[in-house]
Amino acid sequence: MPCHISDDHSMVLSTTTIMKIAKEQLKLYTSQNHDAYSIIFSPLIADLGLSPQVTEEVELVLLLLVSAEMLANRQLDCARKLLNLCINFSLSAGNPVQRVVYYFAESLQKRINKGTGIPTIAAKIDAVNPNIMEDVLMDPRTDVIETEQMLPFRKVTQFTGIQSILDSVKSFKRIHLIDFGIKTGSQWTILMQALVGNGECPPEHLKITAVGTSLIRMQEVGKRLTSFADTLHIPFSFKTVVSDLRHINKDLFESKVGEVVAIYSDSRLWTLLAWPNHLQSLIQVCKSLDPCVMVVTEIEANTNTPIFIDRFNEALFYYSAIFDSLETCIGWNHQYRAVAQGVYIRRIIENVITSEGEEMVHRHEKLRSWRTLFKNFGIEEAELSHSSLYQAKLLAENSTCHGLCSLEMDGKSLIIKWKGTPIKSLSAWKFHQ
Repeated sequence: MPCHISDDHSMVLSTTTIMKIAKEQLKLYTSQNHDAYSIIFSPLIADLGLSPQVTEEVELVLLLLVSAEMLANRQLDCARKLLNLCINFSLSAGNPVQRVVYYFAESLQKRINKGTGIPTIAAKIDAVNPNIMEDVLMDPRTDVIETEQMLPFRKVTQFTGIQSILDSVKSFKRIHLIDFGIKTGSQWTILMQALVGNGECPPEHLKITAVGTSLIRMQEVGKRLTSFADTLHIPFSFKTVVSDLRHINKDLFESKVGEVVAIYSDSRLWTLLAWPNHLQSLIQVCKSLDPCVMVVTEIEANTNTPIFIDRFNEALFYYSAIFDSLETCIGWNHQYRAVAQGVYIRRIIENVITSEGEEMVHRHEKLRSWRTLFKNFGIEEAELSHSSLYQAKLLAENSTCHGLCSLEMDGKSLIIKWKGTPIKSLSAWKFHQ
């Protein structure tokens, strides 16, 4: 039997919870041999004790879910009619449920138009390429970076990941850090400060190698890090590898005898999921560098499936949690929020929904898939240090959204959740030659 929810609590239901209620209603309705399309002409099956506003939101989500089902079953005329209703009743600038419905309905419409040959205003391929945001993510003034730092799960993964690397390299004199997506480089200032903290002598040499496709941006990051290292009297060098991750080879990294190597991959491996051979080649290169540790952060969702309706459902629930977190952590009038959700996330949703094959570049896998990949290369999952887990706990508890961002161990790795929905995974890996 469906559970009853009091009016007092219905007003604070998370966006993901509303999606789940709608999904359960559709499942219950179709289990009674009703046609899914007819649900839009029926009242909600059960009195769930929801407020009028939440009831309207559930009904709006039902429209979207039935539209996707119709599309998956090639009932395109019905799908078009329902999607028109979705867009008419939702707002790109509304509450989180309305925004999610709007962006997904918009993308479903584009999928129908693309499949039937109807011309549409399509984004250029660069707009959905995972490397197109590199310039944005490497600008310290960028909208996306500012927005990311306001989200507690972003801080948890960054600081905890850097702490894990610090714990692995701090006893070595010559340190070589390889960053597959350096962004602004601010994470390494944290590590530099820790290396000389408590009166510790700085390492004999610290080298950071940044991998990316924007040489000018990486050079700007290098200048900032070099200047910061000088203030701490740390012997420092900054190298760049101008390359897409698909074309990486060991010789590009100029590893020297006597230096310890650590690799940091912050939401970068997923960019190769559309090209499995290149992903495997990259892991082989990592193994050949013999790092003391590789720290990996990835989105904890599975949109890397050829089955459209499965991909739709996974993306819908994941981005519902993301929009919910934006609503909670960042003020509606904040200048950075509109760009993050209306440009970047919107393009990701469009790519996931409208594209197939190698055109679908925005793919993600859950931690269990990354475990399988590393295991196939004989790479061992490592325990996250006590200090890194303490750092994670501290950041989650002290965030402005205390109680909404939670942590859970999955084996030796960490899962960061938003209101119970997994958002990010953080793992560390040991290589054995």
